[in-house]
Amino acid sequence: MKTWVMAFCCWFALGRADAQPAADFVTAYSASGQFQATAPRRLGRPIAAPESSAIPEAFILNSILPANREAKLPLEPSLLVISCEKIKESLQLTLGRRDPWRGKITLLINPALAADQSPLLEGLSSPQGWNYRLTLPSPIEPKLLVRAIVKALLMEMANRHAGVQSAEVPEWLVAGLSARLQAENLPMFLLRPQSRLVAEKITDPRLDPLRSQLRQQPPLTFQELCWPEPERVAGPNYELYCACAQLFVDQLLRFKDGNRCLGAMVDLLPQHLNWQTTFLQAFSPHFDRLLDVEKWWGLVCVRFTDFDYAARFGPADSWHKLQQALDVPVEVHFSPDRLPAQAEITLQEVINTWEPAQAAAALEHAADSLTMLRLRISPDLRPLLDSYLSTVRNYLNDTRPGGAALLAKNVQPQLAGARNDACHKLNALDAQRAALRSGYVSPPAQTQLSARDHPPGLPGADQPKNPPP
Repeated sequence: MKTWVMAFCCWFALGRADAQPAADFVTAYSASGQFQATAPRRLGRPIAAPESSAIPEAFILNSILPANREAKLPLEPSLLVISCEKIKESLQLTLGRRDPWRGKITLLINPALAADQSPLLEGLSSPQGWNYRLTLPSPIEPKLLVRAIVKALLMEMANRHAGVQSAEVPEWLVAGLSARLQAENLPMFLLRPQSRLVAEKITDPRLDPLRSQLRQQPPLTFQELCWPEPERVAGPNYELYCACAQLFVDQLLRFKDGNRCLGAMVDLLPQHLNWQTTFLQAFSPHFDRLLDVEKWWGLVCVRFTDFDYAARFGPADSWHKLQQALDVPVEVHFSPDRLPAQAEITLQEVINTWEPAQAAAALEHAADSLTMLRLRISPDLRPLLDSYLSTVRNYLNDTRPGGAALLAKNVQPQLAGARNDACHKLNALDAQRAALRSGYVSPPAQTQLSARDHPPGLPGADQPKNPPP
């Protein structure tokens, strides 16, 4: 009876009409019971690709993207399930969780498939929950195997509380976490035949190869990372995508509560139709908008790739970049029947004339711009930049909810005093900058209307060009 049941299970799992005897297959189970690996006993005997009609409720989640060529890893069921458990343990450690699993993951080893064949991950929905089936070639590229297993594990975690609609797991999360795990201890994950596990060792992430790669190729933008074009995640370009995703995940985990936030994101994925909403909810202590994430990512890339060696802006470029960071764009309306003209106003005008909420947003944007510029500006201009940045930040700290100015008994006089103090310091810094101008640039031709060249009562100059970021 037991032999008949095993033969039926193998036939059902492989979707074959001409089921082979159970003796032709080898099946191994992991210690936790979550993983089951099956392979033909005789090497080279193909396992038919599962038909979608064989299991009516099977839903193909995706095929894992191919990796670059490297030493191939032959798969054996008994070693594969051990490797899966080790990857799961390290992934749980990275996400700061040790929760019990719910969905089983069946691994089908097919030696007839090419080594660079994309593993096929399928989700099987039932009233009891989600289970998964992962078809793998043997031998297989190690990086490709790790990505496939990480993808399956993330899907299992995310769909524990999902209904019939599978959660959307972003590609950067799969690529970033798998690359991070590989950088830590890939040799300890994947056991080769005739090898022995002699010790447990987790090494620190080695980011030097990653830094070298991103110095040779510009890092992807936040938009390219989150919504990659097909060519970005295919062929050799996928290595750059993985490098950027690894850096993105690594920097998220550097937050004090980063692993908790990332784990919460995985749990919350089924609750939203897109992962962006889930991300902002999980990382709400750090980001309010995707624009904040984009600015943070830009700063991360500059610091990671340029901090030690960055080609600094020259004197003239540094001067103009500092001017741009201090300018606030506005639209000047001279009459209703004319298009508005573009202009820039000073931070002092923003502080004195704009509504508090708009002024705070514009000043936050200026502070972010100054922070990013600091890494590449000419060193002799950095003290001046730091003074601007300190003045802006101090004013924001004093005037935001809970700040010194709003906690005072007489709020309005304190606010007026904070404005006057900030504007006085900014005027002094502008005078200092004007005195240095001749040493950096020659007087430029007047090509754009500037609110500085008009009386304070310039009509329309109190309206921002666009809603401040």
